[in-house]
Amino acid sequence: MLSAERHELILRLLRHGRFVTIADISNAARSSSATIRRDLARLEEAGLLRRVRGGAEIATRTASIEPAGNELPLEYRKAILLEKKRLIAQAAAGLCEDGETIIIDGGSTTFQMAEFLRDREIRIITNSFAIASALVPSSRCTLILNGGVVRMDSQLVLDPFGGDIFANYSASKLFMGAYGIDETGATNNDSLLITTERAMIERARDLIMLVDSTKFDRRGSLVLCGLKRISVIITDEGVSETHQQMVAEHGVRLLTP
Repeated sequence: MLSAERHELILRLLRHGRFVTIADISNAARSSSATIRRDLARLEEAGLLRRVRGGAEIATRTASIEPAGNELPLEYRKAILLEKKRLIAQAAAGLCEDGETIIIDGGSTTFQMAEFLRDREIRIITNSFAIASALVPSSRCTLILNGGVVRMDSQLVLDPFGGDIFANYSASKLFMGAYGIDETGATNNDSLLITTERAMIERARDLIMLVDSTKFDRRGSLVLCGLKRISVIITDEGVSETHQQMVAEHGVRLLTP
């Protein structure tokens, strides 16, 4: 990856999460830590970020609502906080029982569930081409993939004509990520995706959100659902006491594996 491409990637990572570690950038850019440190120094000299211990933060606080269409490609997002996402996904897979029907929404954390469900006998409905591709080669699961257009960056399958395959199924659990979680509930930015996600929510008994702790107090431009609709939130140990109390007050079970 050229230096200009790395610089753009770093700035997109910061717009996405406000803070990013050297390890996350190194994984996403497939570059050494030394190279990334030099990149951060140059970007700090240009006034575009501030270097802090272990990484960098955005130089100026922008609006809390992220514009639609600013999502990073899945391949980059998968590398961010990878170990935390794997622990969250493993805990989510542990909530599944053989023989049941579940829905898995596409995302960088839900993608990690494929590894832990591979040997289970579960019916999985998903809109993620990436999850389907990970399960197809050697999985005992029954896989149902909705039809539509594959978005190359996110590897999601979305139907712009409003076809609703989910209306034909009833699932015991829905596993889903979000751009942000706050007192409003779960939020995202993509209007086409959120239409599909709301259809998923209608067909599931329990909604289980997989979100790392950086997603709390972030707000997208579109409300996916209120906190009371969420049964369980699985996150990491970085979630604050304030946010723990917030979800508890709405009757949401919080898991921190």
